[in-house]
Amino acid sequence: MSENFIKVRVQIGNKYKTVRMEKGMSFQNKGEIFIAEKDNQILKMTNYQLNVFRAVANNYSEEGKNNNPAIQKEECIDTIKTNKSDMGKVFKNPNIIEKPAFKYTLNKGETLVSVAKDYELDTYQLIAANPQLKEGIDYKVNYRKNNTAQLESFVNEGQTITIPPRYSVKEGSVKNFNDLCKITGLSEGYITDLLTVIEVKASHPGKPDLTTYNDGYGTPTIGYGHTGKVDGKELSLRKKVTITESKALQLLAEDLIKHEAMVVAYLGKENYEKAPESVRAAIVDVAYNKGIWDGFLNRYHNSATSNIKSDLESRDYASALANTRRMNTPNRGLKRRNVYRFISGLADLSPAKREDAMKKMNGYYQTVLKMLKGTERNYLQSAWNNAKIGKVTGYRIQIAQKDRR
Repeated sequence: MSENFIKVRVQIGNKYKTVRMEKGMSFQNKGEIFIAEKDNQILKMTNYQLNVFRAVANNYSEEGKNNNPAIQKEECIDTIKTNKSDMGKVFKNPNIIEKPAFKYTLNKGETLVSVAKDYELDTYQLIAANPQLKEGIDYKVNYRKNNTAQLESFVNEGQTITIPPRYSVKEGSVKNFNDLCKITGLSEGYITDLLTVIEVKASHPGKPDLTTYNDGYGTPTIGYGHTGKVDGKELSLRKKVTITESKALQLLAEDLIKHEAMVVAYLGKENYEKAPESVRAAIVDVAYNKGIWDGFLNRYHNSATSNIKSDLESRDYASALANTRRMNTPNRGLKRRNVYRFISGLADLSPAKREDAMKKMNGYYQTVLKMLKGTERNYLQSAWNNAKIGKVTGYRIQIAQKDRR
C-alpha cells in the first residue's frame, strides 16, 4: 500500500468497517471533525456521517477481510482518497460552530428580510436555501444605482421555509492572526492585505477600532469593519460599546465565514471548492464589501451581471478574478480596493494565467490609478508592478488615513 494511504477502522455502533484513506484527509459534519492521521486509528461515526464522508471524496471499493476476532464482521474495505483541493473544505475547523438547518413557519408580520435579520443571515442565503420561493411571486429585488439592492418580501403568515446552517466561532479561539488564518482557511498574506487596506481611523491606521464608531455613512461599526450585532445586541451610535482586540479578531473571523457561506450559496459548493484559494478569497472579499445582491447581481454596480459564476463553472479562474472588479461604484476607496483584491487573488495562478488576468484588468487599473494622487497612487503602482514579477501577496499596503483622500 502507498505510504500516502492508511487503514482506518470506522466504528458504527458495535460494528466496524476498514476504510483506506489518504493520510491527512479531514472532514467535518454536524460539529464533529474527523482526521485520518495513522494506521489502525478508530473513528467513531454514524452511518449517515460515513455516507457523507464518502460523498465528499473520490471512492472505490476493494475486497478485504477481517483478521481480528475482536472486531465484528466488516462489510468490505473502502478506499477514500482526496486531492489538494479536497483538503480545503469549507468550515472544517473545530473552532467553527455550526447551527444546523431547520424548518421555520412565518408568524404574522414577518418577512424574508426580518427573518434573515433575526437569524443573522444574508437574504440571498435564505432564498438559496428555499428553491420553492419564486422571484416575482414570493419576493422582488429592486436594484438601485446609488444604494444597495432592496428586497421586497411577499411571503405569507403560516408559510414554512428552511433556515440554512449558520456559523460562529468559539469564544476566545482567535487570539492572533495565526488563529484567524487557521479558522478562516485564508492565507496570512491575504489576511494582512485585507487588514492593511481596510478603512480605519487616523489615530491608529491598520488597527481595529475597539469602540463603536460611525463608518462615515451613519452605520455603527466596530473592530475590523464589523456591523450588526455584538454578543446578540445591535450596535448603536447612541450607546457605544468597547471590545477587546481578541474579540475584534473573532468578529472578523465570523464575518469572513458568514460571507463565505453567502458565496457558497451563490456559486455552489463544488464550483467554489475547486477554485484556487487566492481566487476564493478575492470572491469572498467582494461579498464582504457589498454582499451578493449588490456585489454580484446589481446591474448598476456591474456593467453586466457578474460572469464569475459561469467563469468558475468553466474553470476560467483568470477571468473570474478579473471580474471581481465589476463593482463600478464611484467610491474611490472601493475602486482602489478592487485592484488590491485582484492582486492578492493572483497568488495561486500560474504565470501564464496571471499575465492573462492582468491584461484583462489593465484598463480598470489605469482608470483607478488616474483617480489617485501622491502616496495613494505610488502604493497602488508599486503593488501592480510587483504583481507583474510574481510578488502578489503580503505586500503590506500601509496607507495612513491622511493619504486616503
